[in-house]
Amino acid sequence: MGTVLRLDAPDGGPSSVALVWNISTTGISMLLHAPRPAGSELAGYLEPMLDEATLRVRMKVVHVKLLDTGDYFVGAHFDRPLTTEELKPFVADA
Repeated sequence: MGTVLRLDAPDGGPSSVALVWNISTTGISMLLHAPRPAGSELAGYLEPMLDEATLRVRMKVVHVKLLDTGDYFVGAHFDRPLTTEELKPFVADA
């Protein structure tokens, strides 16, 4: 199962898409093609690749790491904890 995060564009232009690497009720790690500085506030929609579910989320970036591929590994904390039910469409069944 794959999940993406469609991030709002600050200028109202096209959204950027992040590949969700890990997600929990309190935060997210993702791969992005451009850096987002620590402390940045982001918002967007979580979308599973094989489902119609979407969830609006807001978060604050806590760390950024440049990878050898040229992409960025970004970690962020949600502005509020997600419920188990909210999280369910975006994680694989254990």
